[in-house]
Amino acid sequence: MKSQIGKLPTTVFDTKKVRAYREQAQKYSAKEDLWSWFVLRRLSIFFTIVFIKLRLTPNTISWFSFIGIVSSGFLMILSTPLAFAFAFLFYNLGYLFDCVDGEVARITKKTSKKGVFIDMLIQAATLPVFISFIISLLVMMGYLSLNVWESFILYCLIVFAIMSLLIPLSYQITLQNGSEQDPVNKIRAKSFFFTVVGFLLGLPGFYATLLLLVFIGLWIDWPLIPIYIALFLLVLVLKVLARLFVTLKSI
Repeated sequence: MKSQIGKLPTTVFDTKKVRAYREQAQKYSAKEDLWSWFVLRRLSIFFTIVFIKLRLTPNTISWFSFIGIVSSGFLMILSTPLAFAFAFLFYNLGYLFDCVDGEVARITKKTSKKGVFIDMLIQAATLPVFISFIISLLVMMGYLSLNVWESFILYCLIVFAIMSLLIPLSYQITLQNGSEQDPVNKIRAKSFFFTVVGFLLGLPGFYATLLLLVFIGLWIDWPLIPIYIALFLLVLVLKVLARLFVTLKSI
């Protein structure tokens, strides 16, 4: 991704005004991943312009992002092809709004510690989503049977339990306002290969692959989705161990 430094995520639909907004709010950052840079950033600026006209604050948009990402986990628990497709949609809406809130903040110059705090919560919102993968796998394998309301109550309890721990942690991180880059992000930024691997092993790649398997499942009657979720969770365990090793080594 180093080759993207100095470039902008433009589209053929960009006007001079849109490009000016991109210049102001979308300059490349080493924290950008494959999906956000090549897909979401191409779209986010148009939402940014609309939200600025609607006078929505960056923090309001951040809450939209939080709701979208958290909702994708609930849809995963429902474990139907249609629910998986909507999980893909809601996750990407949440991720898109996570791009938009920062763009609006940079253009309107309305950055704040509260915005940083909410961004921390958005990252924390991925934790119940990962737990929803485990529940979804158990449902598809027949070890767990839940109706919609039971799924909703269970997932809400998971979300609130996780947030009870991560709200104070997010607050502490916000006050520290550390700028040191994650050592794993440094590795990912070294080459396009590591960027692709990061995409495939992260939530953007998971949901993109999941949507693809939903469509394949319309033609092939194989249990592709539970197999994929199981493999993804296995790789997640290995990735966490590798991340722990790299992080400890960098300290």
